[in-house]
Amino acid sequence: MMMFTRHAVTLAVAASMILGLGLSFAGPTSAQIGDGWQFETFGENLNLFISPDTPNTDEPMTITIESTIPEVSIVQANLYVTVYPRSSTQFLVILPFLKHNDTVFRCTIQPFPLNGYNLSFYVVAYDSYNVPMASGSYVLSLEGSGWKHEAFLDNLYLTYSPMRANASEEVTVNIRSVDNVTISGANLYITYQVPEGELKEGGWNFTKLNVNSTEFELVIPGYPAGSNVTFWVTAWDIYGTLTTSKMYNYSVLGIVEYTDFPFEYSGPDDDRSAWVPDMQILIPMAVICALGIPLFIYLYITSKRAESRKRALVKTEQEEDHDGS
Repeated sequence: MMMFTRHAVTLAVAASMILGLGLSFAGPTSAQIGDGWQFETFGENLNLFISPDTPNTDEPMTITIESTIPEVSIVQANLYVTVYPRSSTQFLVILPFLKHNDTVFRCTIQPFPLNGYNLSFYVVAYDSYNVPMASGSYVLSLEGSGWKHEAFLDNLYLTYSPMRANASEEVTVNIRSVDNVTISGANLYITYQVPEGELKEGGWNFTKLNVNSTEFELVIPGYPAGSNVTFWVTAWDIYGTLTTSKMYNYSVLGIVEYTDFPFEYSGPDDDRSAWVPDMQILIPMAVICALGIPLFIYLYITSKRAESRKRALVKTEQEEDHDGS
C-alpha cells in the first residue's frame, strides 16, 4: 500500500514538473473531446458553407455550420443579418439555425422583396457548456431581377406604328425589356381631342407577347380625322417598381394628305394652346420663303409689264384704224 502511494506521488511530481516546464501535447486529449470548443477561433472550431455559391434575390440562401471535430456537439446557433437596400434604410434580422445533427446546423435566408441589396452576416454558435463562439462578418452583394436603371427608355424600348395615323386607323404600341427583365405589367394612358370636341382621357392594359414577359403590346383604336392624341406608358417589375415614359403625340390625318410636316407642342406641360412646327418644317419653310417670295415678286412685275405692253399695243392699233378710216 505504501509503495503504491509513493508511486502515485512520484507520478504527480513528474506531471507537475512537465507542466512547470511548459510542455504540452500536440492535440486535445480524450478527456477533452466532447467537453466543448477546443480552439480559440470560430474557423478552427466550425466550418461555414454558403449555398448557392453566387446568391441572388430570386432564391433562398442557406448557411451551414459544421463542427471541425466530430465529437464536439453544437447545441444552438443564431444568424445575425444586416440588409443594406440600395434605396432605403438598412435593417437587422436575427434567424435561428435548425439542427441537422449534433455537429451540423443550417439556416435559410429567404429573399427580401428588394431589387438588389448588400447583405452582411455573422454567426454565434454555442457548445454543450453554452459557451458562445462568434464568427467574423461575411459581406455579399445580391443582384435583383427588376429594373436596372432609373429612366424608362434605359429599361424599355418603346415603338409605335404608324407614327401618323390616317382617319380611323389603329396605332400599335410595343414595349420590350432592354436587359431581358421580366415585366410584371404595363398600362397605357391616353388623352385625345376630336375636332371641335372636348378633351377626353382613357387607358388600357398591355398584353404580353412571350412566356418570359419581356415584351408587351397594345392597340390604340382609330379616331376621326383631325383628332389629336397624346399617350404615355407606365410599367412595373416583379418588385412593383414603376417606371413611366415621356408623353408621345400624334395627329390623325384626313383622307387626302397634302402636307407632310410634323408638329410639336411648344408650351409648358404640353399645352395644346401653343403649337409650333419643329426643325423639320422650319428649315424648308425658310428656304421656300427665301426663294419663293422674290420669285413671286419677279413674276408679278413681269406679268404687269406684259399686260401694260399689251394694252399699249391694242391702243396703238385702234388709233391706226381710226386714222385710216
